[in-house]
Amino acid sequence: MILIIADLAMIFLLFVIWGIAGYRSSHLLSLPTKSRVRSSVRGIIVLFGIGVLLLLGKIVTSSLLASKGWLFIQDTIILQSVLVVIPIVSVLVFSVPRLQKIARREITNLEQPMDVTDRAAFSTPALILPIQAVGFGTAMELILSLFFPAQSMEWSNLVIILMIFAAVTGVLWVIQRRRGRTEGHSDNRQGQNLLWISASVLLGIIVVSSWFVLSSQSSRIPDRMSMTMGKMDFGRGAVTTEHHMNGMNHTVSGDGKTVSVTDLVGPQTGVPDKKFTLTALKKTIQLNSGSTIDAWTYNGQSPGPELRVNQGDLVEVTLVNKDIDEGVTIHWHGQDVPNGEDGVSGLTQDAVMPGQAFTYRFHANQVGSYWYHSHQQSSEQVQKGLFGAFIVEPKESLQSETQDIVVMTHRWNDTNESAADLLDTLEGRKIAPGSPLRFRLINTDNKPTSFFLSGVKFKVSAIDGTDLNAPADLENARLEVAAGGRYDVTFIMPEQPVLLSIGSSANHILLSADGNGATPEVVKGPVLDPLLYGSPKTTPFGLDSRFDREFVMVIDNKLGFFDGKFGRLHTFNGEVFPNTPMFMVKEGDLVKTTFVNRSFVPHPMHLHGHKMLVLSRNGKTASGSPWWTDTLNVNPGEIYEVAFRADNPGIWMDHCHNLIHAAEGMTLHLAYEGVTTPFEVGHATINKPE
Repeated sequence: MILIIADLAMIFLLFVIWGIAGYRSSHLLSLPTKSRVRSSVRGIIVLFGIGVLLLLGKIVTSSLLASKGWLFIQDTIILQSVLVVIPIVSVLVFSVPRLQKIARREITNLEQPMDVTDRAAFSTPALILPIQAVGFGTAMELILSLFFPAQSMEWSNLVIILMIFAAVTGVLWVIQRRRGRTEGHSDNRQGQNLLWISASVLLGIIVVSSWFVLSSQSSRIPDRMSMTMGKMDFGRGAVTTEHHMNGMNHTVSGDGKTVSVTDLVGPQTGVPDKKFTLTALKKTIQLNSGSTIDAWTYNGQSPGPELRVNQGDLVEVTLVNKDIDEGVTIHWHGQDVPNGEDGVSGLTQDAVMPGQAFTYRFHANQVGSYWYHSHQQSSEQVQKGLFGAFIVEPKESLQSETQDIVVMTHRWNDTNESAADLLDTLEGRKIAPGSPLRFRLINTDNKPTSFFLSGVKFKVSAIDGTDLNAPADLENARLEVAAGGRYDVTFIMPEQPVLLSIGSSANHILLSADGNGATPEVVKGPVLDPLLYGSPKTTPFGLDSRFDREFVMVIDNKLGFFDGKFGRLHTFNGEVFPNTPMFMVKEGDLVKTTFVNRSFVPHPMHLHGHKMLVLSRNGKTASGSPWWTDTLNVNPGEIYEVAFRADNPGIWMDHCHNLIHAAEGMTLHLAYEGVTTPFEVGHATINKPE
């Protein structure tokens, strides 16, 4: 992150220094005496020196970013060369020698005013134009970095940007030529300058205001729209298409056949092995400390009821909405259910409104730790409490003597309260020495959460529900769990107390024979790296596989509008929803995705309906246990390569699980060719998936 910030800071400082140099150079003509001119020229040369040093700094930061991956700079290297590097070189070649000659000139009378010859020399394009070009080029580079990141990856955008730069440079050349010809012959020079400045400022205001108005209007989410509209990326480039059938947008498979998400559901007949009813309702709940929260709950509690099933069970869950006016759904986070059971409002179903009910039926095929939450206005509803644990045990349950403890970390909306389940203080629990124990750590927050287990050696047995191969013993390791992610931690209870501490909060769990005792010292060791942890094992595909589709997701920041509101946006390939790409696949495709985080903050990438195998990070191949994940935390400056088999047909959300980011447009979709949806989102609908 520091490197990315430093690179942007270099662009800003280049703009400031060269802007000042350009301003001072253009105003040499207005100085009254030769001594003032010489002094100003020397100051300008100093600014040039600082500007060149900043350019070298920019080259260093760009080189360091390139060493992490070419994708960090591939769309900016040509622009930086044309907009910044070449103009600065022209300053050194054309402007500096002329200014040095002026600075070294002998002046017999320091107060002597400049004559016509001096003024003509200061207005020559060879002196002033290169400096102005650098100022404008750095301004363009800064604007592109702040407002249009990743836009220049397309050649059409690159050509437009370069044409604008060439046009403005040409206008500046014409203006400077006119100044050179008329200097000393016009009695109205000051008035003409004022007129030019006024006209330029007015034009700038008109252009900026028009951009703001048009961008604000074009960013508004339509009253009704299908999530299958817009730009489709087939892994070999993007095309923009809009298909219509019966008034609904859809994608068409190669054989022309289509299937609706409403047909991609679990078994609709048969007696369920496990049956639950979850009622969404508002309720005031109390944390262990006594603090109260006005929460939205399932069955009057938050976290909601812990749903435990066995692998292969036919699970039936009926969702009833009692009084959540905004509507609710249930998404089974990490469990690869059929698409129609995924619980995303506006994509796989309509939101369940007050007085309504909806039934989910699916086979729980994946063993492990999962969780469920509303996917209607999820950035608000999850924080208010609409979530719970979903645990899938093997067909033959774990040993009965194993202590199985679910810990769900959460930060409550509209408060500064954080808790593990309802624990916001230290809690003691009685665990007999020698007992096998499993902590299921589930992070429901929007940011990565660090866990520390003190007083015992332990293993991370599973990540995101999938067992690791031959995990080694750990001691004092920091476990950083992505937002939405899960770690299973196992150990044998020792004679002495064991402490689970969560981040820097007061949410601790103390385990001991009697539930009391001195808390072990918390030693915050290095972060566990899943890329290296455990032992390798044969996987169905890897980096050397032949991929049917390859996609790139460049994560960045920009200033802009989303749904009419201006702010700092988190983007995929320079866009926010609904302009983000939709990745198109066919059933059976082997798909590789590359995540590139050029932003300032971590982004936990969550793909619905599939498990991703992590192949590499920053060019380093995974060498530990196979790391299968559904929620991958991509830190600033990181490049991850992941792969998955397209074996679960549907239209799936693929989004940042910092749900605030997702609500601001940081979402796209993975769509199978031939799959359609009858559901819509927009201000005139009841559906608000993020």
